[in-house]
Amino acid sequence: MTQKNKKILFATKNPGKLFEFQKAFKKLQNSYVVISYNELSYEIPDCEETGTSFEENARLKIQNARRHLKKEDKDIIIVADDSGMEIGYLGGEPGVFTRRWNGREMTDDEIINYCLDKMEGADDRSAAYVTCFVVSIPSHEDSVIFGKNEGVVLEKPRKNSKLSGMPFRSLLFVPELNMMFHETRDLKPSERKGYLVGHEEAISKVVDCITSKVA
Repeated sequence: MTQKNKKILFATKNPGKLFEFQKAFKKLQNSYVVISYNELSYEIPDCEETGTSFEENARLKIQNARRHLKKEDKDIIIVADDSGMEIGYLGGEPGVFTRRWNGREMTDDEIINYCLDKMEGADDRSAAYVTCFVVSIPSHEDSVIFGKNEGVVLEKPRKNSKLSGMPFRSLLFVPELNMMFHETRDLKPSERKGYLVGHEEAISKVVDCITSKVA
């Protein structure tokens, strides 16, 4: 397999999502290079995320990428994800509608503020961050992989946890470990007190999927 074929396209222009995926992926598998749309020599149009579930939107991103790849990249492996917060007090909102939660496109800070306003006075702040990955390998059926991370929504965002494109990164806290969710990924499994880092487990399955199907 050539180095070119050892590339994986993570179908996003979101720098935060790319950073977190690359970091987790590299811990598990370093023989592949994960790139994003920004590293292609041509433009991939934005995907219209019209699905009503995380899986539907992730599949739409795969289809959009395949449709617009140039000939030289047609055999590249593509991974797409769709993810979002499901908050119990808000009946599972915002789910797939994070960016347009209030009916229009919002910035990270607007999403954070809108969330905290809706949860003012809430006695139940439990939440789950849900991720769906779709893995597209030429000549193979697409694989769908889910991850889920439990925590609570803080009353104020942690400024040092902010990451562009990832508004809930500064809000999702894990009480049993007394740390932000994103910080749990740096713990050894023996230090996690049984807490399941679902996002990391899902990326591990993505790695297994790719390595088992690609000779």
